Amino acid sequence: MKQLLPELLESTRHNPDTHTRGEVLRVLIISTRFKLPYRVMRCAQATGAKVFVLGRQNSRKLKYSKFCAEFITTDREIDGRMDLDLAHEINFHCARLNIDLVLAGDAPSTRSLIQLRSAVNTPCFPMPTLSVFDELNDKWRFGLLCKDLDIDYPKSQLFANVGELRQELSGREVNTSWMAKPLSMDGGMGCIKLTPEEFEAQFAQITYEPILLQEFVEGEDIGASVFCKEGEILAFIAHKFEHDTYFTFYDHDIYRSLAALMTRTKANGVFNFDMRRTSKGRVVFLECNPRFYFKMAMSMVVGVNFVAFGLTDGQNARLSPGWGAKIARFPKAFLLQAASFRKMERESWNALKFVLADPIPYALELLKLQE
Repeated sequence: MKQLLPELLESTRHNPDTHTRGEVLRVLIISTRFKLPYRVMRCAQATGAKVFVLGRQNSRKLKYSKFCAEFITTDREIDGRMDLDLAHEINFHCARLNIDLVLAGDAPSTRSLIQLRSAVNTPCFPMPTLSVFDELNDKWRFGLLCKDLDIDYPKSQLFANVGELRQELSGREVNTSWMAKPLSMDGGMGCIKLTPEEFEAQFAQITYEPILLQEFVEGEDIGASVFCKEGEILAFIAHKFEHDTYFTFYDHDIYRSLAALMTRTKANGVFNFDMRRTSKGRVVFLECNPRFYFKMAMSMVVGVNFVAFGLTDGQNARLSPGWGAKIARFPKAFLLQAASFRKMERESWNALKFVLADPIPYALELLKLQE
């Protein structure tokens, strides 16, 4: 995996602003969960860095990865709020382990680290300001921003609670499906497709408030990711994942929309956007994740390591917006391709090597035992 980005790896190892020539970069990941921080760890390690993790109980099985130099359990709440005691704990371990850079491994730890970075003595991975993070992480506010920039976003309404939602939908003729969503949960948590025939049963599943009611858009799930510095896009990739296969592609309209969003917010760091593409080619933005994202390791195996860009402060991160299409088949798709005796892409071999290099975490996820 270290051969994927040789120029980036070289600049990471010899960046005089972060560590002495010849030394290995030492990073500390703050985590509350397993799946996303694991991918952050793998992307950081692929640059040659030595990775340590400070995490909550839910992420403790990261210690079973061969790429985790040390897992440290913290009892501090990492929930996006200001906690100076957490900053003191981070500083203690950074001094003890001679850490060069601190990274947030998931959404709660990202918001926490944004608030604490002035109290953390070690440099942090590039992140947006708190106001930008909160605007982009909130689906309602993100939708308003899209509307202001003339970016396609589903028809949406905001309700304070289930009672208001029931009053709006019950007893009226509805000819389309809707999605009920929380404003800032990630990983699809809390998203419920509402249909008129099953409203009451579906209302009972909504355990959060306020509630975003969003018109359901038929189409395929796609996404796009960027690394930005002061609102300038330094790296871009559009992607989709289906049938255990990761595809990248280029779409000028998506790139133009992302450039408008990033320029408006003057954002720093990594951002991922979820979208739907209809059968007629219409691309509808659904949400923004102003942090690392689940498919990030897939992006790495095709040659775009977003963690590496931040470790080098954006050096060598300028990718052509028209960066070509790639395909990476993960184990199930790899086996199907191999069974048909078809030629295998280099990126698919990279994907297989990625899994086989660290099989225990892959098995934990496969058996849903990671948390």
